[in-house]
Amino acid sequence: DGRHLSRVIGNLFSNISKYSLEGTRVYVDVVQTDRTVVTIKNTSANQLNISSDELMERFVRGDDSRKTEGSGLGLSIAGSLMKLMQGNLEIDIDGDLFKAIITL
Repeated sequence: DGRHLSRVIGNLFSNISKYSLEGTRVYVDVVQTDRTVVTIKNTSANQLNISSDELMERFVRGDDSRKTEGSGLGLSIAGSLMKLMQGNLEIDIDGDLFKAIITL
């Protein structure tokens, strides 16, 4: 569903625009075999002090010190939409490296 996929990608890029280290790049890789895998990577402004599973929960934000607006629902909604489309959203965190892996 194009609307759902657009919302997933929009939520990810919204987080990137809010929480990326200023002046850094965002990397997007698309690999298609029997499934399509989209990987989006960026450097966070702050080291994420939370597990990827916790970050996917509703109303959770990656860093208590963040002062930007947001409900903490973006990644949870994106994950739910991916399940609805029989895909998957996986988050991988390594210090300040944030990686989202979309599998369709």
